[in-house]
Amino acid sequence: MPASHSESLRRDEIGTRARHVVRWIAFCLLALSLTVAALLRGGVYPSQWEWIAAAISLACLLCLAVRSRRAPDPYPVELGMLAVLLVWMLFQMIPLPAAVVAALSPQRWNSVRIARSFLGFDASRWLPLSVAPAATLERLLYVVPAMAAFVATREMGRWWRGTRLWIVVAPVIGVALLESLLGLAQFDSAASTEATRISGTYVNPDHFAGLLEMALPLALTWALGIWRNASGYDRRPARAALPVLILLGVSACILAGVSGSFSRMGFMATLAGVVTVAAGWLVVRNREAHAHTSRWLWLLPVLLPLGIALFLATNDAMVPRFTDSAELKGDGRVQLWAETLPLIAAYKWTGTGIGAYQQGLYPFRTFAPTLTVDFAHNDYLQILAELGLAGGGLAIALAIWIFWRPLSIVAQPGSQQWALSLGLLGSLVAIGLHSFVDFNLYIPANAFALAWLAGVAVSPGLRER
Repeated sequence: MPASHSESLRRDEIGTRARHVVRWIAFCLLALSLTVAALLRGGVYPSQWEWIAAAISLACLLCLAVRSRRAPDPYPVELGMLAVLLVWMLFQMIPLPAAVVAALSPQRWNSVRIARSFLGFDASRWLPLSVAPAATLERLLYVVPAMAAFVATREMGRWWRGTRLWIVVAPVIGVALLESLLGLAQFDSAASTEATRISGTYVNPDHFAGLLEMALPLALTWALGIWRNASGYDRRPARAALPVLILLGVSACILAGVSGSFSRMGFMATLAGVVTVAAGWLVVRNREAHAHTSRWLWLLPVLLPLGIALFLATNDAMVPRFTDSAELKGDGRVQLWAETLPLIAAYKWTGTGIGAYQQGLYPFRTFAPTLTVDFAHNDYLQILAELGLAGGGLAIALAIWIFWRPLSIVAQPGSQQWALSLGLLGSLVAIGLHSFVDFNLYIPANAFALAWLAGVAVSPGLRER
């Protein structure tokens, strides 16, 4: 009997070790995938992204194979909404009877009916809701891996407790630091004396800034959390000085990278993330029974971004980006948004199909009609145009739910994960603001990073005390 019990314990120990090994393999595979996606021009080339997508999917399967044995979340609302959203995207590609398409999407049916009658084809043939099924399928090859990353990091958030939970988001900060250093090296090595917009390995400096703005609040709150814990509980803040200084240095590099990109909204979104962190820290501090917040500290959310803005106002290249009215009006974004609104109205309920914005917009083009426009430069408008009010409303509801989860933790006094939750909140605010004028969610590496952070934000492990 004792020998049998000892053998059972040995098997359990071997199984536990194996689970830990598999978890680290999954984590490292996912971190490597994010790094490679960022370094390969943000993952915008399909031939390169296919391998990254395969690695993400494998990491997700490994995560699900070694799920945490803790009590599961009884109400995984986000997983249900994610599953329904994926089903809706797939539904847009399924051939349906002509009568069904005519009822769900009159604009889609009328355009196909006219084309078929002109070409002499059978008007009663089945057709999908998507105006470009091939484009929808191609976009799904980007969307599904991001969803898999969301599921994987949601599970990873249950693997570590306490301050070790920062391990899960460390790769996002590390990749942003790497990109910022590469960008600063570009700026330093520029042969021309004229202002050079840095972009790291990204094609577009604005999307380069989009990655960095998600990482900056996390680096700041990690440093803030380490210092607060050391001074508040261990009473040995000197031990925390080195990691705090390192994280502040990382934050400075990331901020310099955003500044060097000369991205207007990237800079504003970064400031919004910093304001969120400062305001959240004051709320947490004020809720502590033993703490007394000086009145002047409530000016911090205003003075801190103002100081950053004034410091960077000496940048001779950034200021003209904000003051040049001709440049602000000449990029065509406002005109493009105006053209997108009738597109949304025409495909009100079902949308054009995910990834089919370019094809659906053709009949509504008036501004620069000879140019190829495959992005609306506003993620919210494009999502509504492609998914319709049904799918787009569900996507926005999911985004609100993801935003609410870390916000509710920050509002709880004494929460162990207040610093990580506050950093995630700042990241979501930054990228959410930037998405009003750009298409960061359609850049694979940025969508991957956002899905990574969103998965952690809704993880049951983040809510454990």
